[in-house]
Amino acid sequence: MTSGPGQVAQIAERVADRLTEQLGPRGWRRHRFVPDDEVAFVREPVHGVVFHLGVNLAGRDGVLLSPSVAVEHVAAAEVQRQLFGRAGTVCQVGASMMDLVNDAETSKVWLSRWWVVLPEQVDAVTQVVADLTAYGEPFLVGNQTLPKVVDTLLERPKSQVEYGSLAVCLAVLGDMPGAHAMLAKFGTVRPVFAGGMTETFIHNFTARFGN
Repeated sequence: MTSGPGQVAQIAERVADRLTEQLGPRGWRRHRFVPDDEVAFVREPVHGVVFHLGVNLAGRDGVLLSPSVAVEHVAAAEVQRQLFGRAGTVCQVGASMMDLVNDAETSKVWLSRWWVVLPEQVDAVTQVVADLTAYGEPFLVGNQTLPKVVDTLLERPKSQVEYGSLAVCLAVLGDMPGAHAMLAKFGTVRPVFAGGMTETFIHNFTARFGN
């Protein structure tokens, strides 16, 4: 079964509204809604940490909600914004719900659990909330401190994104040898940041924290 463009637009509205209703009592606030893109929620700072939840709303024949979660340490995020010379949300570590569920379960989990083809369908929204509780929130709570974020990032395959976050987190923690080692890797791996942002980050990092 598939849905048409009009139904996809209705699905986006219904999903966003239903998530808002179900997540509000849990302390989550909707802060971004783009009907053909995503709906995003935040749980406000506790000890300088903000939790993020993003749910996909883009689709043609239906909508695969594809939730993801991320952790923003406010102090580190402010440093990252200054070093990159840009505004906006900056999270240090995140994960797709699919990865979190599959890491926790012994049998493979299918994307169909988050597939919506009719505006009347609500099971997928309920599943997102259930998965957030069972798999997303333990990940978020487990990364509430910068040392835990560093541990999580060090265990992962890394690109410029992870090396940049590691450099900042280690610098904020006062581990300057570790921070500079991550900065060196940030400057040598395949670039993912365009428009001179790699050079801007390295220049600003060095100016702020030294060689």
